[in-house]
Amino acid sequence: MGETDSGLRAEHRKALDDEPHVVGLTFSGRGSEYFRIWVVNLALTLVTLGVYSAWAKVRKARYFRQNTRLDGHVFDYHGRPVAILRGRVVAFVLLTAYTWTFQFSNAAGVATVAMVCALGPWLLMRAQQFSLANTSYRGLRFGFRARTGEAYRTLSPVIALWLAPAVGAALTRYDLWFVGAFTLALPWMHHRIKRYQRANASYGDSRFSFTPALGRFYWIYARGVGFVLLGSVLIVAIVVAMSMRRGHAEPFAASSHLETWLYGSLMGLVVYVAAGPYYAARLQQLVWSRTRLGAIRFRTEIRAKPLFLLVVKNVALTLVTVGLYWPFATIALARYRIECMRVESEMPLSALAGGVQASVVSATGEGAADAFGFDFGL
Repeated sequence: MGETDSGLRAEHRKALDDEPHVVGLTFSGRGSEYFRIWVVNLALTLVTLGVYSAWAKVRKARYFRQNTRLDGHVFDYHGRPVAILRGRVVAFVLLTAYTWTFQFSNAAGVATVAMVCALGPWLLMRAQQFSLANTSYRGLRFGFRARTGEAYRTLSPVIALWLAPAVGAALTRYDLWFVGAFTLALPWMHHRIKRYQRANASYGDSRFSFTPALGRFYWIYARGVGFVLLGSVLIVAIVVAMSMRRGHAEPFAASSHLETWLYGSLMGLVVYVAAGPYYAARLQQLVWSRTRLGAIRFRTEIRAKPLFLLVVKNVALTLVTVGLYWPFATIALARYRIECMRVESEMPLSALAGGVQASVVSATGEGAADAFGFDFGL
């Protein structure tokens, strides 16, 4: 009997050892704490006409990373505000030029678009390098090992397609064709960027990998169109009801620029609430399930319905409080998304992480990572 019991216990231990080790992330940030950071960041950014936004970015990133814990260890952020400020100055100049040059001449507009296409892949690569190189876990930095040639091969078509509708509207009468091409290519563009980001990311001397899933991206986008249409129908019904109450014969005949802006904002808000949670939940599920770091797998238990209810609550309370609930909404959304994450491995995560070594980075590499500090958040 004793030998039988010992055998059963041994088999039970072996079965437990064969099961994957699953670790969830936790988030300890609080709305009241972040509210104080947010108020100071907002006030100083306004007073300094946007200059302080770089320092605000560092404070926010550091707060969220240092309140995110995995297997008993927190993340950290090491970005320098001056580097971020330099990058934002460059981004501001390019954005201003792109926004206004077509107002003066088509030639100037085309030249600006050409400049954005020429610089865009390099700047996006540098932005990703900066973001990951300044994030650490267990004392080791993340990294981004893409080369310049790969950045141009991967991102140039995405940037060209992104700018195509604006160029088409300025230069031809067939701008709807450009908008249609952009819409059809959007899942491909999104998938291409995610694949580029994940496949080139690293942690210490270990590299991430990403299994392509272009067909699934198109399927999710196609299903999400239903939520966009639902939101559009809702906004049309609201506008028609408002117009009928005021006796307007034309429901969408805005009597002022303010009404036009309000209609557009309402449309965007309803579509965001209706479709945003679905896209966010399904795409995060897909992207993380296709991401690996050596023997480590990732998944997220985020779901569209709970995320939708959270977004509705956040939007409603933010509107009611005239924006003051925004930091609390940010914390609530971050907590839900972070605490839905799961990290799986055959061995305990601490054993796997202990085998990762710091990557060898030259002084030139460190300087390149700090050269620009864009915050595109792709």
